[in-house]
Amino acid sequence: MRAPDFSLRQLSYFLAAAECESVQQAAQALHVSAPAVSTAIAHLEALLGVQLFRRRHARGLILTEQGSAFAVQCRGILQEAWGLGSLQGRGELHGQVRVGCLTTFAPFVIPPLLTRVQQHLLGVRLAWFEGHHEYLLEGLRTGTLDIAVLYDFEIPSGIKLVALRAAPLQVVLPASHALAAKETLATSDLNTEPLILLDLPRTREYMLTAFSSNGAIPRIAHSVLSINMLLGMVAAGHGFSLLNFCPPNALPGMGGIVSRVFESHVRQPNIVAAYSFRYHYPRAAAAIVEHISELVDELVIQAH
Repeated sequence: MRAPDFSLRQLSYFLAAAECESVQQAAQALHVSAPAVSTAIAHLEALLGVQLFRRRHARGLILTEQGSAFAVQCRGILQEAWGLGSLQGRGELHGQVRVGCLTTFAPFVIPPLLTRVQQHLLGVRLAWFEGHHEYLLEGLRTGTLDIAVLYDFEIPSGIKLVALRAAPLQVVLPASHALAAKETLATSDLNTEPLILLDLPRTREYMLTAFSSNGAIPRIAHSVLSINMLLGMVAAGHGFSLLNFCPPNALPGMGGIVSRVFESHVRQPNIVAAYSFRYHYPRAAAAIVEHISELVDELVIQAH
């Protein structure tokens, strides 16, 4: 069998350029010269007979359709190569695992996960990303993520889910609010209250459906793009909100918050770890999922 006319180093240079969208930034990340990265890309393009990148003046690189498909194959090849390395010396796990996490609970999952990897999986490199639901699904679809931690909303076919825990919808209120005295709240309790809406893809529609499924229309006072802003607005008394995950502590300097059970006809989601059947699933990823499962199980998802 004839050996391939490219090296793993060239593939890694190409992937770095794809992820950085810049030859110069890829070179800096790899601690090599920019011409070395450019030469590797040019060699692969000549070998394959396709253009892997579109060069944008002053804006860097963007993968072509052929480049995106080749990037998926490259990731699989490199993961297999890292897997072979793990057979050396005592069978320790090696390689890179790319984990994406939903922005709403990423601050409570990623930092302790990094600590666990550094303590227990010394040969594993954890690359982490945070984003909204669509961003994470796209990462699984294209193979740029090995694992995504998100809610099990509208998951497309070809994605394997590992259920971690239920995440029922909650009403989030200032601790001093009169409704905080109730254990369970319905839309009828909230019709006249100002809503702080988390305006992220899928999240907005889900929150509004929680009202419309009960025949109610919320009074939206503010739309926010981050959970920190949402919690700050609620803690300061500017309204209530709905969350499936409500961290127990408000921001420093703000008043307290509480969360209460919300009676609604919408489906109550689960927090899941997801990966794609289409791409190579590195052995180290299974170990990462075990740690994620333990961390999510320990999460306090309701503010009392």
